Formats: sequence, C-alpha cells, structure tokens
Amino acid sequence: MSVLARVMTFYSDTARFADLVESLRSTLPVTYASVPGYEGLLVLEKPGGNHIIAASFWASEEGVKASEEIAADNAKRIGHAAGTTVSVNVYEVIGMDKLATT
Repeated sequence: MSVLARVMTFYSDTARFADLVESLRSTLPVTYASVPGYEGLLVLEKPGGNHIIAASFWASEEGVKASEEIAADNAKRIGHAAGTTVSVNVYEVIGMDKLATT
C-alpha cells in the first residue's frame, strides 16, 4: 500500500503569521478527518523565518482526489491570509519512519 502526501508550501512576512500557523495546526486535521483515507498532517515552520510546509498524508489516491476541493479552499484561505501564493503538490511517500511526538 502506498501513502501519498499533499504538500503545501508558502512564505509570508505578515504580522499575522503566528495566527496562521496555529490555524493550520488546529483546523486542517479536523477538516481532513471527514475524508476517507486521511492518515495525518505534519506542519513545519522554518526557525527564524516565515516559511511553512504543511503535508497531509493519504492512504490512497481516492482520498487525495476526494480532498482536492478542501485543499484548494485551504490554499486560497492561506494565500489570502499570508498575502502570498501557496504551492500545492502531491507526492508518493517512498520512505517514512515513525515520528516521536512530545
């Protein structure tokens, strides 16, 4: 079984950046949870910079397709709030190890 990742990447210098990051952490998992095949979300922020990578993980291509409208709406919302363009790509995960959470 292959896992797919939808990766959203963007940069921003807006003052509301911290609020946007918190919004990603809190709303994306809830939004995606209703879509079959959703496996989880990873949000990365570059230390000292305003660069964000948000990767949602999917158990199947069907899940990725079923979540396209949600992803497009989120990318539009993020782009508007951040004042920038959001890059969205889908990748096949070719390697992954269990992540420890604190």
